[in-house]
Amino acid sequence: MMKAHNPLDEKLIWQIAPFLFTVTLYALSDLPLGLFPETKLAHVALKCSPVLCLVAMVLNHPTRSTSYSLLVQIGLLMSMVGDACLVYEHLFLPGVGAFGLAHILYVLAFGFSPPCWQLGGVLSVFGALGFYVVALPIAKGPFVLVFLLYTMVITSMLWRAGALCTLPGAHWTSWTAAVGAACFIVSDCLLLVNKFHFPLPASQVFVLGLYWTAQAGIALSVLSLKEPVSTSRKTT
Repeated sequence: MMKAHNPLDEKLIWQIAPFLFTVTLYALSDLPLGLFPETKLAHVALKCSPVLCLVAMVLNHPTRSTSYSLLVQIGLLMSMVGDACLVYEHLFLPGVGAFGLAHILYVLAFGFSPPCWQLGGVLSVFGALGFYVVALPIAKGPFVLVFLLYTMVITSMLWRAGALCTLPGAHWTSWTAAVGAACFIVSDCLLLVNKFHFPLPASQVFVLGLYWTAQAGIALSVLSLKEPVSTSRKTT
């Protein structure tokens, strides 16, 4: 028996293609091929372009005006600000702040129902352990509070994304959001370890690879939303 054609699969490929193309461009820019200008501005443009493509994908979805979609869109835009800041060493703290705001927006998008307190408790333990092992040894002065707040926010994001997967009949994109949130945490941990503890082999490949996987997973979660019914189409 032949499998029925699913138009969503083909549409999804075309929607995600620009993102994959720009990720490939960024990877090529790291090779000594002379294809791109070696300037900070060019680096910022190439680094931000994959997330910009995800913003365009979300904007192209019929549910772009829903609160969930809008929060994800703004979260992606704040992430782009963070991406740009992290290119410059002296803007590391503003970059952390931009990503922290992005995580708060994602938390608000995922919502607080169902609560899943058990999951929240387990993740809180792992979050505290990660803060103690990875962030606390390098934090001094106000950075202790900054890293603590950031850890709480990003752990909450994973908690709320994971809670979506427990809903009856959860859409597959709920799992992409949860995987994306987990990838975000691993990417940030690797970034801190490589930057402040000790150099990791192929660190940029893993840090950015996990980061872009995280953003793509969260952006794809918008596809689970249903198109709002226009008032002109309602029957009386």
